[in-house]
Amino acid sequence: MTRAALLCAPVAAISLGGCGSVSADSYGLGHGDANYDALKAASERCAASGGAIRVRKGADTRDLANYDCVIGKAR
Repeated sequence: MTRAALLCAPVAAISLGGCGSVSADSYGLGHGDANYDALKAASERCAASGGAIRVRKGADTRDLANYDCVIGKAR
């Protein structure tokens, strides 16, 4: 493998890793207890980016990992 290919391979893997996301600007909230305070803080951060918190369809609402900050056209 050439040096250029070795340098580009990780970049390609990272770029392709986001293909399953809601939109380019949207993001998951990470793991943790989805209590009132955590959801309120996440909602405020998300709103500051022009987004809104949405629970994933059919997901358990007790874990923050099941919520996304949906920004832009995905809303």
